[in-house]
Amino acid sequence: MRIMVEQFFYPKSNAVIGATADPRKFGNAVTINLLENKNLESEIFPVNPKADTICGLKSYPTIVDIEKEVDLAILLVPAKAVPIVIDQCIEKKVKRIIVVSAGFAEINEEGRKIEQKMVKKAKDANIRVIGPNCVGLMNLDIGMNASFVLTPLKGTTSIVSQSGSFAAACLYEMWWQGLGFSKFANLGNMADVNLTDLLDYFKNDNSTSVVCVYLENVVDGRAFYIKMKEVAKEKPTVILKGGRTSAGMKSASSHTGSMATDYTSLKAAIKQSGATLCESLNDYITAIKAFSFLPVPEGKRIGVLTNSGGSAVLLSDTAEELGMKLAEFTDDFKQKINPFVIPLVKKVNPLDMIAGANGESFYQVTKAMLEDSNVDIVAPCCVIPTFLEMQPDEHFKGVIRAWNETQRKKPILPVFMSGFLIEEIKKIAKEEKVPIFFSPREAAFAAKVLMERKKLLQKYD
Repeated sequence: MRIMVEQFFYPKSNAVIGATADPRKFGNAVTINLLENKNLESEIFPVNPKADTICGLKSYPTIVDIEKEVDLAILLVPAKAVPIVIDQCIEKKVKRIIVVSAGFAEINEEGRKIEQKMVKKAKDANIRVIGPNCVGLMNLDIGMNASFVLTPLKGTTSIVSQSGSFAAACLYEMWWQGLGFSKFANLGNMADVNLTDLLDYFKNDNSTSVVCVYLENVVDGRAFYIKMKEVAKEKPTVILKGGRTSAGMKSASSHTGSMATDYTSLKAAIKQSGATLCESLNDYITAIKAFSFLPVPEGKRIGVLTNSGGSAVLLSDTAEELGMKLAEFTDDFKQKINPFVIPLVKKVNPLDMIAGANGESFYQVTKAMLEDSNVDIVAPCCVIPTFLEMQPDEHFKGVIRAWNETQRKKPILPVFMSGFLIEEIKKIAKEEKVPIFFSPREAAFAAKVLMERKKLLQKYD
């Protein structure tokens, strides 16, 4: 199975069938994205009977006319032409096919029958198929974007999704938050290659450290559960389920031509497997962010420091609701931070250093918490200052400095707020590979998923 999937991600040659120079068509977007990386070693063959050249490359009337072998064929032709092109791919003996074209099982029963027939024909020829009705895939490790969405940052997270546009939204949101990808695959209708196949591949992929899934239905629930459990044991695995309600299930059916899996049963299975279940995009991104940047904690005691009492209260409330607890400050800790807080500050957790606390105070107190054996997780909360001649980035720089000096052994949850003022902070976070949480709830949820990961690892020790 690993080799089967790997041939999608590491083709030596790509044929874009339906390639075009017209920027208003998907065939152009895929071609441009493949050409974006000048160092991509995979050869690219545009196929369009109405053009001699496309984007500076020789164009071929059909895939059969290409003189060299073709590993991966990407189909962007009208639905009615897809079965014909599948036959040509079989004649050409391509290894793998991605059908981007829509108009099959998601439309009606006739479309489902056509889909099943052409996929069976391909499988009988030992050709596996992703799609139809998908946006394609990416392998950022080799700089290959075989899709029509923008190329995100490179990282170590890999995602498989049933929904193409939703997956694109995730890519862009994570890009905005400084998170990168190793591999991405949108499976669309899953007429052949399914979620379990991709999970199995990501489990053994050395470039993937966090596995993410957006799903609406599951093919062979038992096989999926077994594989999810195997993967979650090895790597943090984050699941977002669409189709939790009757309305959502109906929408999923019309979206990918599938019947959404019963949510209650799936929720129980995910919990038992050790994967992290999320019920909103925000939680999904937060969990991915936590696993991408942070170590697991030794315990669930949180130390909170802030220049804004309100943010600390909100974080404390949510942390307790999610099963975490605030650490008790020792006399030694209070003595240690005494030079760095004004006498008005009550040395209790959460530690409200009030609005005048500067970057040096955040550095010293954060470091003291990170060095305190009674604190497992540190959450510096800051409303970015615009007063007292303080610099907007000095508090964040102080927090990073403290984390670096303590070898990043404990998870740190920087909550930095102030709307547009966050943009400069984000640049620093990207350079330093540090997460930012944009609300107290995000930070509390991150603490929860990290603690659950710790419990799972202890179970397998």
